[in-house]
Parts: sequence; C-alpha cells; structure tokens
Amino acid sequence: MRQNLNNIYRFLITSMTIILITLLFPNIGNFKYEYQKGKPWMHETLIAPFDFALLKTDSEISQEKDSILNKFYPFFKKDTAVITEITNKFNSDFDKKWSQFTKSGSYKKLNNSNQTTEKEFLRLKEYLILNLSKIYEFGIADFQNEQKELGFKRPDFINKSVNNLNEVVPIENIYTPKSAYQFISNQLKADFPSSAYQSFIQELNIDSYLQPNLFYDAAMSEQVKASMLSMVSLSKGIIESGTRIVLVGDVIDDHTFLVLESLKKDYENILGSSQNHYLIVIGQCMLIISCILLLFLYLRNFRKQILHDNKKLLFILLFVLLYVALTTLVLKFTKVNIYIIPFALITIVVRTLMDSRTALFVFIITVLLTGFLAPNGFEFVFLQLSAGIMAIYSLPRLERRGQLVLTGIITFLTYSIVYFAFAITQESNIADIKWMNFMFFAINGLFITFSYSLIYIFEKLFGFLSDVTLIELSNQNHPLLRQLLQHSPGTFQHCLQVANLAEAAINKIGGNPLLVRTGALYHDIGKMKHPAYFIENQLTNSNPHDKLDFDKSAQIITDHVKFGVKIAKKHKLPQLIIDFIETHHGAGRVQYFYTSFKNKYPDKEIDEEKFTYPGPDPFTKETAVLMMADSVEASSRSLKEKTPETIRALIDKIIDKQIAENRFQNADITFKNINQIKEIFTNALINVYHARIEYPKENE
Repeated sequence: MRQNLNNIYRFLITSMTIILITLLFPNIGNFKYEYQKGKPWMHETLIAPFDFALLKTDSEISQEKDSILNKFYPFFKKDTAVITEITNKFNSDFDKKWSQFTKSGSYKKLNNSNQTTEKEFLRLKEYLILNLSKIYEFGIADFQNEQKELGFKRPDFINKSVNNLNEVVPIENIYTPKSAYQFISNQLKADFPSSAYQSFIQELNIDSYLQPNLFYDAAMSEQVKASMLSMVSLSKGIIESGTRIVLVGDVIDDHTFLVLESLKKDYENILGSSQNHYLIVIGQCMLIISCILLLFLYLRNFRKQILHDNKKLLFILLFVLLYVALTTLVLKFTKVNIYIIPFALITIVVRTLMDSRTALFVFIITVLLTGFLAPNGFEFVFLQLSAGIMAIYSLPRLERRGQLVLTGIITFLTYSIVYFAFAITQESNIADIKWMNFMFFAINGLFITFSYSLIYIFEKLFGFLSDVTLIELSNQNHPLLRQLLQHSPGTFQHCLQVANLAEAAINKIGGNPLLVRTGALYHDIGKMKHPAYFIENQLTNSNPHDKLDFDKSAQIITDHVKFGVKIAKKHKLPQLIIDFIETHHGAGRVQYFYTSFKNKYPDKEIDEEKFTYPGPDPFTKETAVLMMADSVEASSRSLKEKTPETIRALIDKIIDKQIAENRFQNADITFKNINQIKEIFTNALINVYHARIEYPKENE
C-alpha cells in the first residue's frame, strides 16, 4: 500500500512539473533551420516562402531612437499659485520689517541727513513686486534637483505648460533660484545704490522669495516620449515571396543573418497563430517529456536511492522547473541578458547535496530544456555546458566558503573565453563584439559565491547532508562530542580510532570519507547513558556486570543503540548520521553474554531477543565499513599478544563471521572491497600497536 502511494506521488509531481514547464514555453513554433553568423549555410537553398518585413538591427533602432529623443523637450508645468503666495508673503514681511527699520537709529540718522525718505522706500516695495512678477512670469525651475531626482539631462529647450497651454521656450529664458537672485540683486544695486537701501534690502532676504514655480511633469513627458518612440519602425523594407535568401555553402554575412532573423520571427509567429497551434503545444510537451524521461532513466539505472526518495526527487524536479521559469522571466526583459542566470549554480548545489554525476546529468537536462527558449540555442548550450563542467571540476568537495570565490572566477573566465571565441568567429571584428555580455558573465560568477546560503536552505527544506555540515559535525568541539569526552572518555577514544580506520578504508574502496568519519564519531554516543558498563570506560578492575545476570547485562549493552538514537534526535543530528548509530551492530548478538548464559544454563530456554541488537543491518557502503571498523578496533584491544600475525588473524575472523551472518547483504560492497578493507585495517593496527624499543636503565 505504501509503495503504491509513493508511486502515485512520484507520478503526480512529475506530471505537474511537465505541465508547468509546458505552460512556461512560448506559444510559438520553432524555426526549422539552425544557423550562425560567419558560418556556412548547411541546409538546402532557402527561398522566401512568403512576404516578410526586413527587420532593422538593434544599433539602427537605437540610433533612430536617439535621434528622436534629441528632438524631445521635457514638459514643465507652471504652478500659478506660487506667485500669489510669494506676493502675499512679501507684502506682509516688507511691512513688518519696514516698521522695525523706521524705529532704528540707522533710519533716523539717514532720514535726518535727507539721504532717503519713506516715499522712496515704498517705491522700493513696488519695484521689488514688479521684478518678482516678471521673474515668475518667465518661470523658476530647479534643474539641478530635477536632474538628480529624475535622471534626465538638462535640455536646450523645454515645454512650458500654463493652464494646459504648451509653449516651447529656450532654457536660457528660464530662471533658476540662483540666477533669479543674481538678476534681481544686480538690478537693485544699479537702481538703488544708496547704502540705506542696501542695508534694508539685506534685511529683507530676497533669496527667500525666489522659489521654483516650474515643475517637471513626468507623466506628460513620458507619454509624449513613448508616443514619439512608437513612431520608430522596426523594419526597413519587404522581402518578397520567392526571393532567394541563401545558397548551400554560402557564408552567412551580416545582411543574410538579418534576413534569416526576420524570416525566423515571422515564421514562428505565423505558426503560433495558426489553427494547428495545439500541435505545437503537443510537440513541446513531447520534447519536455523526453528530457524528463532521460533524467528518470539515469536515476533508475545509476541512482535508485534518489528515485525512491520522494524529497530528493521533488528537489531535482523543482530545481529544473525553477531554472526554466527563471529563463522565461529573464527573456521577457530585453535589457537583461540570459547569461546573467547562474546555470553553473546547479552543478554546485546538486554536487554538494548529492554527487558529481547526478549534478552533471541534472545540469545537462536543465540546459537542454532552457536551450529551447534561448536565442541562438547552440551557442547557449555550448557556453553553459563548458561553464558547468568547469564548475564541477573546480569544486570536487565544498569544505570552505573561499572555494566558491575560486569557482565563481573560473566560471566567469570560462564564459568569457568561450563567448569571445564564438564572437570573433561570427563578427570577425573585435569592435562589433557585445562587450556588455562580459558584465553579465561577471554578475553570473558573483551569484555563484552566494550558493553557500542556498545550500543551507535546501539542506533544511529537503533533509540533505552536505560536506559543509559534515565538517561542522565532525569538529571535536561540537557540544555532543565534548559531552561524550567528559562522560565516556574511553568511548570517545574508541570512536576516534574507529573513525580513522573507517575513513582510511572508504578512501581506498570509494565512498564518502567525511560521512563515514562523522558517523564513526557519533556511533557510540548511547554509551553515555551507562558509561561504566562498557570496558573502555572502566578505570579499575571492578566490573559492574559481575553483579548482574547475563540477560540484564546484555540488555544494557544493546540499549546503547536505542539511547544513541534518542540522544541524536534530541540534538537534531541528520538521519544519515543516525543510520550509523542504528546499524553499527546490525541485528547481531551480544556474543559474550549470550555464550556465558548458554554455558551457565545449558538446559534453560534462551530469549534470544534479549541478546540481540535492534538493527537494522548496514545498507550502505559507509555503514558496512563502520561495522567492520568498530568490531575490529574493539576486539583488538583484548589481544594479549599484538603481532602482525595475531592482528591479521583477528581481523579475518571477525569480518568473515560478519559475512557468514549475512550482515552486508543489503550494502553495496563486494568481496574485493572487503579484502581491501582487511588489508587496510591490518596495516593500520600494526602501526598502532607496533613494538617500541626498550630504553636502557641508568647505572646507579
């Protein structure tokens, strides 16, 4: 029943992925010819099948738009309320300051000397109001602030809008607050040179009455600009039906390439709008299914554990869907190049969370799918494959964040070199290369350096275990390992020795050495529950098992697996590490107490469950190696005579017994691997227990 539910789940998520990718594909047909600028035409002679417009190049359209924009004058709207507000404020301020000035000693002194009169000061007021009115009639605009806020260049002319009436005026006829102040200041010095006037004018603070009354009308400006740009034609002629476009073997030059691009666009639009539109959708769906099927065939033949893991399968399908969606989104924005998308990130994330082969295959499938969307598909696929493969080679194992910086640089260089090679073969002129693409390659490489955070997120969402996390867990300063050292120092030393043995074996036969080392460090954490009942923690000759029945002793020994799992889950260790705790004894027996019980009570029926570990048996290469290393290391401590011969015999005896009990039947390990492991264990333990010279005693 459970298997059927898993199959239904996998079918549903796969079907949903295919449907969503199909919906993301553009509803147009595909041009049936492949071609590249600077390369020979490899198909039959092409004749125009219908009339179509000859498109302009991007540079031609850009030049025309620039030419039109040179004739565009931004719109500034005049706020007529400003002059009224300023005039009222000026009248009020002038009267107050004049009243204060007439009471001052300066005024009396000036008035007594007949240098000025009140009537002349009132003339000054009328003079200022008149000049302010003239300035505001021309208009005051703060161009410096408008340029900073809205980003347009200062024009030679502007459209001045007053009560919905527009007038094109030269920019020199418009005041700025600074130029308005300079103008009125110069006028006052010329017409009212007396020091009495200048003293009062200074108190008036004319600058405060010069505020902008012309403001940039963004809505109107953008509307008119868009209307002007819409007049730019995207084509520059017609290619009539029956016109020969290119002969077999002809090199595709700039003009021919433009004609082919124009034909391709019209051809795909005609297909997309035809009555057979649904056939195009069916064809696209079949292509998508083919790519997904290739992915499933790979998983079925080489990575069955991923295929049967719903979370991992969902992760892969979501990753593929994410990149197809991202490509579709980027292609909708003409100012953003498709090469800004970090496709090489796929290889880094999947390689870190799974393995290199799976990363490469998922990457290839994703690039093939997005290649149907990308312009110039062959160039796109070739570039991505080159960068992705180099990313995998440059990052065999992610252990430090600094490695991502190097991978980002290598990816950028790969993109740049391959793209430059394409460009010079197509353009044959360095000046015509689109250098802006190199900036997108640099941004692409920069994105790769942020994959560390992305890996962490996927780890938490899908339950993966990356090398980065394994390095953190294997750090002996980890709180749980420090706790093991404090409560069970002998067990901690045993775990270190087992880790060394297992890591050396996995390095030889292939596997994940970091995983097996981390699993070895934690495999016996359950012994912290009753550390004194395990011989490596006993500091005296007193053994607490001497006071217990054999079945009780066996129960304490086997329970360290259960307690270990409980402690691991409490500290939120990954399931892959918990697997080592559960399987390092498999479903074997506590042979010492089992044999002791049987010898003491030969006629008593034995409850074998009390003498048996809960299991399960190892089911991966790493857990199988740990079982061997754990048994060999523990047993080697009991050897009275530690010679190469006795060590070799002990290792053969222990591992052969495990084979006879079928402990490794679920693990992906061969007899050749086991023989290699025996040899590695033998050499390692001989080095550990090698004979040391006896130092001579000093004569007294």
